Amino acid sequence: MKILMVSPYFYPEGGGLERYAYEMALEMKKENDVTVVCSTKGKSRDETLEGIKVIRRRPLFVVSNTPVRLSLPFELLYLLKREKFDVIITHTPVPFYADVASLVAKLYGVPFVVYYHVGKLEKGSWVDKIALLYSQTLERVTLAGARLFAVSHYVARLLFNRGFKAKVRYPRISEVFLHGHPEYGGEYILFVGQLTRAHRWKNLSLVLDAFAKLLEILPWERLVVVGGGELLDYYHQLVKRIGIEDSVTFSGFVSDIKLLEYYKNAKVLVLPSSENEAFGKVVLEAMAVGTPVIVSNLGEFPIVVEHGKEGLVIKPEVEELVSSIVMLLENEKLRRKMAVIARRRAEALMGASRV
Repeated sequence: MKILMVSPYFYPEGGGLERYAYEMALEMKKENDVTVVCSTKGKSRDETLEGIKVIRRRPLFVVSNTPVRLSLPFELLYLLKREKFDVIITHTPVPFYADVASLVAKLYGVPFVVYYHVGKLEKGSWVDKIALLYSQTLERVTLAGARLFAVSHYVARLLFNRGFKAKVRYPRISEVFLHGHPEYGGEYILFVGQLTRAHRWKNLSLVLDAFAKLLEILPWERLVVVGGGELLDYYHQLVKRIGIEDSVTFSGFVSDIKLLEYYKNAKVLVLPSSENEAFGKVVLEAMAVGTPVIVSNLGEFPIVVEHGKEGLVIKPEVEELVSSIVMLLENEKLRRKMAVIARRRAEALMGASRV
């Protein structure tokens, strides 16, 4: 089967959505011919990535986190006419790319599949009114003509409330993490996420404030921040203003192999997101390696993590985060017990995602 995948960006660029698309493409290319069309922040180019043909093109402009390339409809039409794809798969809710793919699929009568990755489009910025208008108009047309999948039960419920039925398909995580051997020890507290304006709701600022208070109780502790983005310098300056720069390490973007080592050597992963997380893939990656987690009580987190078993589920507040970290750091027996349960839970969830 010949499959065309359309995504706003594609690994190694982007975050959870793009990584989900990459893992899916890797699985599909074992028995199919897979081509990916996406935007890029670098130079336009065609390449082959582990057997996947990837066509990367620079957008004409970017609105918020949405790349726009006005020639995309014509490029997809030409590609579909030349290659005669059997199905088009798109990843959204980033506008434009999914909508163009939907139009092209309808024109050629090709089956169209949508994977929906987020709970809501509004992120508390000036583009919220545009996002709301889009979700009530053009996006409804795109979703109505598609076979629809949601990346979590939380997202599926929100889609159902809007009148759309979607099957749930959890993100796959790399075999690197599933095959990693837990250390059940740890040297530091870990945060993993994109350091961009579009991802400020991941709450690294809250983590840094909490860590500063934690150092008043446990002054020898360290925090490692994995991830890159345009706000990296901002967070460097923030830790200096708070006065904790000697205890915080920024690693930038790292490979899966390196990320595995960060997970294995962490005492706990923290991700106290202030918005409703569609999934939070890094949480499952950490659990697969046997690292306990502390997450907020929003989105899919309370489904993935049972409070007191694989980790702790808390309100995204500084004092609660501090007390939760202290509880785990001062109770190694509990931390090790959570690590074992977390790994089993991750394996069970990944087994279910194959169905």
